[in-house]
Amino acid sequence: MAGDLNFPEYLSVLDDAAAALALHAAPRPMRFVHRYGDRVLIGTDPVPLPAGTAQRALTEASAPGAALPADLDETERLGVEAFQLRLQPEFLSAKQQRPRDGQPWNMQGCTDVAQALPEAARAALAAEAAAPTSAYLEGSVAVGIVIVEGPTADLQFSAVERTKVVAEVQNGLSWLAAQNPAAGISFSYDIRTVRIATPPNPGAADLEAVWRDPAMAALGYTADWNGVVRYVEDNRTRFRTRWTYVGFFTKYPLFHFAYASIGGPRLVMDYANDGWGPDNIDRVFTHESGHVFGCPDEYAASGCTCGGSWGRFGRPNSNCENCAPGGGVACLMKANTFAMCNVTPAHLGWLRPFPPVRGNPVLIQGRFGTPGNFELLVPGAADGLLFSWRDNSRPEMFWALPLPFGLGAGAVDGVGMIQSNFGSPGNLEAVARTGDRLHFYWRDSGPAFRWNGPFPLFGGARGNPVLIQSRFGSKGNFELAVPAAAGGGFLFAWRNNDVPAMPWSAPGRIGGGEIEALTLIQSRFGAPGNLELIARVGDQLHFYWRDSGPAFRWNGPFPLFGGARGNPVLIQSRFGSKGNFELAVPAASGGGFLFAWRNNDVPAMPWSAPMRVGRGEIESLTLIQSSFGTPGNLELIARVGDRLDFYWRDSGPAFRWNGPFPITTLP
Repeated sequence: MAGDLNFPEYLSVLDDAAAALALHAAPRPMRFVHRYGDRVLIGTDPVPLPAGTAQRALTEASAPGAALPADLDETERLGVEAFQLRLQPEFLSAKQQRPRDGQPWNMQGCTDVAQALPEAARAALAAEAAAPTSAYLEGSVAVGIVIVEGPTADLQFSAVERTKVVAEVQNGLSWLAAQNPAAGISFSYDIRTVRIATPPNPGAADLEAVWRDPAMAALGYTADWNGVVRYVEDNRTRFRTRWTYVGFFTKYPLFHFAYASIGGPRLVMDYANDGWGPDNIDRVFTHESGHVFGCPDEYAASGCTCGGSWGRFGRPNSNCENCAPGGGVACLMKANTFAMCNVTPAHLGWLRPFPPVRGNPVLIQGRFGTPGNFELLVPGAADGLLFSWRDNSRPEMFWALPLPFGLGAGAVDGVGMIQSNFGSPGNLEAVARTGDRLHFYWRDSGPAFRWNGPFPLFGGARGNPVLIQSRFGSKGNFELAVPAAAGGGFLFAWRNNDVPAMPWSAPGRIGGGEIEALTLIQSRFGAPGNLELIARVGDQLHFYWRDSGPAFRWNGPFPLFGGARGNPVLIQSRFGSKGNFELAVPAASGGGFLFAWRNNDVPAMPWSAPMRVGRGEIESLTLIQSSFGTPGNLELIARVGDRLDFYWRDSGPAFRWNGPFPITTLP
């Protein structure tokens, strides 16, 4: 492990730039955290070469003092030397004896000197920046490291000091990226050492401009803020990153030994790092990078308050030392520590991983909002249920922070949910299984949006219950199917919604075999519509259907195909004139899920051969057709272990499945 970080890092030196280009041209670019030039990559996993570059050597230059390729450019060489320095025992020892470790940043607020960018800087951003330079910290970031030297020895950096700067930045940003692996953070560097002839001028009104403007001119840019912005934009273009900023290091006199502007595009650091010393550059640089991506100071001497609207989500500064209970908790924005409080991730713009789950998820597109929010219900990993929703009226389409309910009832193993025609625009209605017992929940349509229940239904169940509201009866009956816990087949019951008491029928047993999971719809065949059910017995799927009356007779089982596990999901889509059947089920082996469809426009109504989609050991899933696309995209959520992944398929002509995308929520 490099530096004082408690996770492994791997250094890869590609044998030429073509290999790096191939790496980025691959269908799924390889994961790295740091990129120096075109050939040096550092990540938390070894970086394999993509197909087509098998003859290009990948070397591990991880030992201190290992020989470097002779043709590395300055940025690449410094990246390797910095990593080698971080592996030295002396580097780790220095980190273990940091000056003022854990102490609050008891200094003037390091954004005060640059809280509001000068008018010239704002004008430069408007004129030169193609997009916001650092709105939130997610995805790829171009980082310029510009070391500005002066004409005298006291203003110059030795080779050792230059390597130290790069190693400290590398150490700090490695820690930062590791705090949220799901954000896919990577840093691509351009490193420049610039020596200018300008003498220091401690009495200047703008101490930064004294050295910054001639440094930008020496780099070939205009000697003003436009040059700074043009430089960071050039880096964004070169590295094809989402965000970009620059860190200036110098020994010239400064307003403050380290400072940044909220939102970027630059931060400034003195190498001596005031009383904190060069061994704390990693934490100070990362602290200042927090400002670049929207974080406020949290230490008392900054004058912070617990209010305000900070970062991507406009959250208050609730860990401010001046007003948080007990002075707040440890956090890099408050003190000299590699720790992060619970509000800084929101200030950085980080979404949260969905909480751990179990059982089967169920997804619907409801009638709340325009074009209709996604409503998601899934059992929590230990107890109760988790409900979240996606606001499809907003371009970001974030998932809401999950709401737990039904706590104390025990671990839920399966669940079904619908939006009914009770209430306006419609209550949510759910049936959940705990052990062999089924319980009913419902949520009003507002303004309380309160989940009510559990209300006991009946026992003798296993697997996943499926609930629909049918077109039988004037109000639409509830129809419920669930695998039988013993004796084979499945249990079927219905609720008469035309009677004020809305009684449930006694459950009747249908079919045979040890059914473990099932899916149920009402189709457009028959009047008002046949019930269609697919059940899994072992790894085999079987089809049942019930006529619309007067016999109301269940027919089946009719074999479909094998290789399945988990719960199947069947929908009748808007593809085809009669509406095809679309079927998804987790694959029993090999990962991913199996997808098949039935052509209902052909008299024989043939099923397609199942195709494998996705990856990972999917255990359960849910499928809908949404109102996105024409006639409507397919949207699928799969559970892999205790996490949820999202997939979607376009409406044609490609009919391509996209994903998996880990489901994250608002903080």
